[in-house]
Amino acid sequence: MPARPADQIDRDLIIREKSNLDHIVATLGLKEITQGTLVRKLCTYTTTNPTRQALFEYDRLIRSIYTLKYLRDPQLELNIRRFQNRIESYHQLRAAVTKVGVGGKKELTGKNDIETNISNQCGRLISNVIVYYNSAILSRLLERLETEGNAKGFEALAQISPVA
Repeated sequence: MPARPADQIDRDLIIREKSNLDHIVATLGLKEITQGTLVRKLCTYTTTNPTRQALFEYDRLIRSIYTLKYLRDPQLELNIRRFQNRIESYHQLRAAVTKVGVGGKKELTGKNDIETNISNQCGRLISNVIVYYNSAILSRLLERLETEGNAKGFEALAQISPVA
C-alpha cells in the first residue's frame, strides 16, 4: 500500500521566514547557542509565531524526505538497523564496564558533579580501549584470512562486532 501524505507542508511560510531560519541555522552552526537552548527559547514563543511555525514546518519537510528515502531504500533501512544495533551494543558494554567499576551495581559514582563526570569519562575511555583492542585483533585476523584466501572464515568474521 503506497504511503499517503497526512498533510501538506506550508512552503510559503518557510520561504517568508527564510531570513529568520537562516539566522537560526547560522547561530547553531557557529555554536553561539545550543539546540537545547534554542528549543527552550522557541517554546516560549506563542504557537502562532511565524518563525516558530516555519521552523516546525521545515522540520516536518526534512522528516518527510527522510521517511520517503527510508521507505524506498531497503539498503538504507538495513544500514540504520545495523547502526542502531551497534549503538545498543556499545551501551551494553558501557553498562557492563560501569557494573564492574562499581562492584556489580549500576550506579553513579562520585560525591559531586566533577567526580561523577570523571567517573563517566573513565568508563567511556575503558569502553573505547576494549573496542580498539578487539578491532586490532579482528584486523589482524582479517589480514591472515585474506592472505590464506579463506573465504568461509572471512564471511564468519564479517558477522563479528568489535564491541561484542
